[in-house]
Amino acid sequence: MKKYLNSFKQIVGVQNMITDPFDLKPLNQDWQRFYQGKSELAVTPTSTKMVSEVLQFCNQNNIKVVPQGGNTSFVGGATPVQDELILSLRKMNNILEFDTTTSIVTAESGVILQTMNDYLQAYRYQMPWDLGARGSCQLGGNIATNAGGLNVVKNGPLRNYILGLEVVLPSGKILNLLNKNRKDNTGTDLKQLFIGSEGTLGIITQANVLCTPIPEQRQVFFLELKDFDEVIYLLRSAKQFEQLGAFEFMEGRILQRCLPFNPQLKAPFEFKDDKYYVLIEICGQQIELEYYFERLLKHTEQIVFNQNETELQAMWRWRESVPENLHKMGHVLTYDLSIPPDKFEWFAEQVYYGRKGPYNAFYGHLGDGNIHYNIIFESVEEMHKEQHRVEEKIIKLTKDLNGSISAEHGIGQLKRHYMEVQKGKETFGYMQELKRLFDPNNILNPEKLL
Repeated sequence: MKKYLNSFKQIVGVQNMITDPFDLKPLNQDWQRFYQGKSELAVTPTSTKMVSEVLQFCNQNNIKVVPQGGNTSFVGGATPVQDELILSLRKMNNILEFDTTTSIVTAESGVILQTMNDYLQAYRYQMPWDLGARGSCQLGGNIATNAGGLNVVKNGPLRNYILGLEVVLPSGKILNLLNKNRKDNTGTDLKQLFIGSEGTLGIITQANVLCTPIPEQRQVFFLELKDFDEVIYLLRSAKQFEQLGAFEFMEGRILQRCLPFNPQLKAPFEFKDDKYYVLIEICGQQIELEYYFERLLKHTEQIVFNQNETELQAMWRWRESVPENLHKMGHVLTYDLSIPPDKFEWFAEQVYYGRKGPYNAFYGHLGDGNIHYNIIFESVEEMHKEQHRVEEKIIKLTKDLNGSISAEHGIGQLKRHYMEVQKGKETFGYMQELKRLFDPNNILNPEKLL
């Protein structure tokens, strides 16, 4: 890479290059410190034209490129495998327009999700998806991974809200798919190819996003249930709530172990190992608290609800802190899966019969069938020893349930070897053909997804 430094200096300028090993270290590591790249150079372009010139040069010289947003991937999707060039979108962080008539925002891909919501709040709008990493994840990365998050049960998947994109192809060509029309029935919708493609087909530089109104009221209920069957019974009932905003599930064994890591939070219950906990959010223009309280009380005797915004945020913090707390307990294998909600507990018992072996626990977005299954090991050696066996078991169980090996985290490096099993040989073959069509030299995010 060193022999190309002067060329990149001419393209992006020395002020938009990172060569110091100390500054490169966090860009070479994934969020979980699971993957480690060897990149010696990162560029931080400030315009679509600059991204285009970088990719054109890389394509001509067969230089591999890893696009990087907030680097919050759980699957190593934004981490170099070897010494690829890191192309960070962090400086392309301008919000270009919010159309108050259509409620469509146009922004560059480096805008942080929380920054976008802060901007939209003045108009009483918000982004239609929400993630625990909202303070660091970026718009382009969200779209490139078709990120899920906390309110898919209410709004549906991210891709439903992307009306237009600007994408730089591996050749350096700029594909203008920007569009602010809610209805556009003019043939194949090419932008959908890039949503969820994890930066393997092109680099997203701009997007048009349909925003949703901020609800006038939000009410959170925290419930304790005695067994998983009761949780499923509650889910079936809650699905009939027109104002259901979120339905989140946590095992008591997780929350109890999280207590030492959340000393500043008041626990809504005395969490118990053998109990199950559900967080339900109701949101809308007007909420009848008594109606929902009475409906939910039929399912449990242990229920609390927030009486102000501070309590609401504290309840959500118990759910959102789970993944970061798990990583403080040891070395974690995390699996993000879509399976039928009523199979969550059965699934966990199958991976480790009777839940024996290393500590394992599950939580997740039960309302949309997304389970986060975690296994915590005391040592890295033990984790690596078990990983292959565990993954083979998980992939088989998921396939048998007609589920998905990635509900929202993507494929990245972690799951690429199982893609043919997930998709089937024929479908997987067409995906490979698309990659060859857009990126014949395989320069863009190599050894990811496919």
